[in-house]
Amino acid sequence: MKPDDYELTLAEWEFIKSFLHDRGLPTDRDVTFGDVYLRTRYSEVRSRSEITDFSTEIAPDIQLGLPLIMANMVCVADAKSIGAFEREGGLGIPPQMLDLKTRLEMLDEIGRRDSALIDNPLTIYPDATLEEAKKLMSKRGISSLVVINSENRPIGILSTRDWKYETDGSKFVGDLMGGKRKLYAAKRGVSFSAAAKILRKHRIEKLPLLGKNGVLAGLITAHGLFYKHHYPRAMRDEKGRFLKVGSIGVGKYFTANHMKEVRAQVRKGICLLLIDTARAFSINTKEAVKAIKAEFPELILMVGNVDCPEGAKALFSWGADIVKVGIGPGEACRTREVAVGMPQISAIAKCAAVARMQSIGGKRKYIVADGGMKNPGDVCKALVAGADAVMSGSLFIGAIESAAKANVNKQGLRVKEYVGSASFKAQEERLNHKTLDETRRPEGVSQEMPVLGTMEEVIDDIKLGMKSAFSYIGVRTVRELKEKGKFGLQTPAGLKEGIKK
Repeated sequence: MKPDDYELTLAEWEFIKSFLHDRGLPTDRDVTFGDVYLRTRYSEVRSRSEITDFSTEIAPDIQLGLPLIMANMVCVADAKSIGAFEREGGLGIPPQMLDLKTRLEMLDEIGRRDSALIDNPLTIYPDATLEEAKKLMSKRGISSLVVINSENRPIGILSTRDWKYETDGSKFVGDLMGGKRKLYAAKRGVSFSAAAKILRKHRIEKLPLLGKNGVLAGLITAHGLFYKHHYPRAMRDEKGRFLKVGSIGVGKYFTANHMKEVRAQVRKGICLLLIDTARAFSINTKEAVKAIKAEFPELILMVGNVDCPEGAKALFSWGADIVKVGIGPGEACRTREVAVGMPQISAIAKCAAVARMQSIGGKRKYIVADGGMKNPGDVCKALVAGADAVMSGSLFIGAIESAAKANVNKQGLRVKEYVGSASFKAQEERLNHKTLDETRRPEGVSQEMPVLGTMEEVIDDIKLGMKSAFSYIGVRTVRELKEKGKFGLQTPAGLKEGIKK
């Protein structure tokens, strides 16, 4: 297809203008977060405590507990932070800038973290030392191991109570594991309800699963099995595991090696693949999307970034299920310095209008707003503009669990370094990992961000802010917010009026 083939028809432009008008957005100029406010409405919400449902759909089979996606940035996302994030109802994505081996290890760890069913539990032999066991557990972020014999049959569990207060690292695992406790096990394929009865009856935390000839074939954990009781929004699959999302770049050409990376991540059980590039409205991305959809037609693809309705139209026509919108609005992004990037609220709304058009009479299409949000109000604005969820790195870098190491700055404050994905520092790291061929003009920066608290606390603050916005608009759910929320335009003085130092 020629570039002109992606131009919008007159009817499509009229649909977009109608969509913008319905939301109170201008059609003669493009606007961003500070240019608009959300209009208050008569509200029958008596108390913000009535607002408990923040769920949103980003694909037919993927409903988030919160409309939040953690940016796939090296300084933000790792297995620990993704687990903490998905526990609260958001979705985390391993950075595509990492080498494949690291991404696959991250997917494995996400699948094990707080899991109800572990297909390949970590094991150790009884003649291993406690020091060896501790190193393995520390590396994989776990606190217990299944002890097996030479025939791969489970003979015990090395649990926290067995080693936590033991100071002699030379002791053997076999002498420490389980004391005189009987090892209870079940056959592979046991139902979760039956497993729960065994765990409750014998007051145990781990239930090894046995395959043919009694060999270890899996593990069910009490912590994972009863997880939803404690974290009802947690993003879990049918096996009680955190959702695993793959990621990939496109490069100058989409090569056989790229497809090998896709296949390897599909084998790890990903539910969605992010095709991530700064310029998704390009031939490179077109080739990638078409090649992946040809081999994996059922695999859900999130593709980005674009900032214009023509780009969204192209990505959907190539096979994208979710389009990621945003060029240059991010906290650590400087792409706007090269004169491109539509103001984010207009970009979201125009691409959302295209998604709605593409959904008429067919499979629904979705929009994720990437970048520009500085507070809960901006999250709500992005949703009213038409996003089904928002992606951010700056909102979550301040969590204790985020991937960046915390340091104390000259002012004595605990901070983390927020490294833009297109910054010079990020490019240097990618060169070292051989995931980038050459450096480019930096279109991102690195900056200090304060440590704000745990991931739960950071997300709770966002939820409380969203509850407040919902109550003023008179809605109780994200769906109602998207249907009833309307924008008003404001002057720079109007924006300044509401900013308190």
